[in-house]
Amino acid sequence: MGERKGQNFYYPPDFNYKTHKSLNGYHGTHALRERAKKIDQGILVIRFEMPFNIWCLGCHNHVGMGVRYNAEKKKCGMYYTTPLYEFRMKCHLCDNYYVIRTDPKNFDYELVEGCSRQELRFDPTDIQQVGAVDRGFAQKLAADAMFKKEHEAEDKEKAAGEEGRVDKLEWIQERMRDDFSANSYLRAQFRNEKKSLNETRARDANLCEKLSIGTTSLLPETEEDRRMASMLTRYKDAKSHDDFLETSRDRIESKRIFGRPEAPDTPSTSSGSSGAPTPSERLKATMKAERDKRINATFSAGSSGVNFLGIKRKSTTSLGIQKKKAVPTTTDGADTKNSVKPEAPPPSTNPISLIAQEYGDSSDSE
Repeated sequence: MGERKGQNFYYPPDFNYKTHKSLNGYHGTHALRERAKKIDQGILVIRFEMPFNIWCLGCHNHVGMGVRYNAEKKKCGMYYTTPLYEFRMKCHLCDNYYVIRTDPKNFDYELVEGCSRQELRFDPTDIQQVGAVDRGFAQKLAADAMFKKEHEAEDKEKAAGEEGRVDKLEWIQERMRDDFSANSYLRAQFRNEKKSLNETRARDANLCEKLSIGTTSLLPETEEDRRMASMLTRYKDAKSHDDFLETSRDRIESKRIFGRPEAPDTPSTSSGSSGAPTPSERLKATMKAERDKRINATFSAGSSGVNFLGIKRKSTTSLGIQKKKAVPTTTDGADTKNSVKPEAPPPSTNPISLIAQEYGDSSDSE
């Protein structure tokens, strides 16, 4: 369809090429439409962008660089073979008009009417920019040896001051000389980082699924979190002070009161090279502790509930219904068929008797 743009024009029957030249001439219009309404005066309407900050002399407002206006452009002279153009535009804040001309001699713009420049000019050497080269100064240095000698010290000081900057520029150029290696290094770093991120996301997703917390985003792990987790793991079985005291009492009460002195702990040959007790030894030690604890509890019960440590423990007597024993009849001629036989005497609960049963009577053996 592009080739038809220059052909699909309607030419009326009274169109004469010699008279009208073109359809715009036939209709009495210009190709630029409204922009060429003053073309007979040599004025063309364009979009002008403010090249720098200015002050409006009508309303004294500030107009920033880059603000665009519909300006009337016309040719107002020549500088050698370069045309001079003038731009006239209306202020958007008041009824004042700006008139600005091009200045090819100084590579700048000239403010003719209605505005003034906001002075923000800097010395190129102050803002770390290369200033304009003075050709006459360079020619004088090359022609006059004394003049060159006078400025030699200044050149050395300037070179010493710029040495660090030159080294930095050389380093910047050198690091990108082998662009393939630099690209490979960066891509390797990105791949490692991406792999680490994927592993972290998968681990967080598994944790969220395990805890049934949906798609909650988890914060990254920190050193403080690791320290707190290690403390929780280390002290998860910690007991309170009361539990510690209770365990200590049970351990003391499980020892024999009148027992023989225990032999020092010696590693058993059957326990292996590690010195750990065997299952049979652990079972014997447990049974011995239970037996000693039972003997101590019986002795404490015979001493009004106060154990040998002087601590009154809670009574463990269970409440219930006691049956009265039947008394056997000894009257002559009485029917003894239904009489209740006397029960056997219960085993002695005297602590001394229990200890004697455990160890035997040494006096009898002698």
